[in-house]
Amino acid sequence: MKPRRIIEVGLPRLLAWCLLGFLFVPILVVIPVALTDRDYLSLPQDGVSMQHFAALADWSKGWLPSMLTSAGIALACAAIATALGVAFAVGAWAAGGWWPSLMRILLLSPMIVPPIIYAVGMVKLWARLSLLDSYTGVVLVHVVLALPLTVLAIGASLSNLDQRLVQAARSLGARPMTVFGKVILPNIVPGVAAGALLAFVASWDEITVTLFITGRAVVTLPRRIWTSIQDAVDPALAAIATVLLVVTVLALVARALIEHRQQRQKF
Repeated sequence: MKPRRIIEVGLPRLLAWCLLGFLFVPILVVIPVALTDRDYLSLPQDGVSMQHFAALADWSKGWLPSMLTSAGIALACAAIATALGVAFAVGAWAAGGWWPSLMRILLLSPMIVPPIIYAVGMVKLWARLSLLDSYTGVVLVHVVLALPLTVLAIGASLSNLDQRLVQAARSLGARPMTVFGKVILPNIVPGVAAGALLAFVASWDEITVTLFITGRAVVTLPRRIWTSIQDAVDPALAAIATVLLVVTVLALVARALIEHRQQRQKF
């Protein structure tokens, strides 16, 4: 290979790896910090300690209940937002016209309006409906915030679906539910899965609106982290970040292995 060709190929790769290192190396710092033997954020000094990871499993510390609360709310949000997103996206895709475009603008409004303004409005509304500091109120708010993401993901899958398949199924006498279950849904499974994942992540990370509508009854993990930062910076925060980082890496590796196995099966 000629030197010029080596530079043209190698330089972009080098820049890409440098950019990835700039983004991810600071994240890796939380791992040694989580193993510190001190009660404040610092690198290990006299030895490595697992005390902060043990604190996550201690129910009295409050971290484990918060994680379970966030997981339950995020799962409920993902299920409801995905179901609503599929219903709207498929209906708008099948109907066409001007009203789906108008409805899309309304659905995307939570992404356009600043979260602090949306939070203030939800406090007023939830106070009248007696939904403040309740699991139902938090789930509904998270569904509203996550619904635009699910609609966008599912809509992207529907844009690649040929409507002639639906027309052919109808011409053969298939009922609407049969068309949906055997023609439309199998072709948009990637979009549905992506929408559910985005809804889960959006609910898991949501903090701004949650701070306004929750108190002591509902304490999600982001709210617990926020409270901990206000009182004192607990090294358990680094332990939580390490656990989430490990889970994310394992999920990405599992996905890569599954895709690699599927590609090998095709050939």
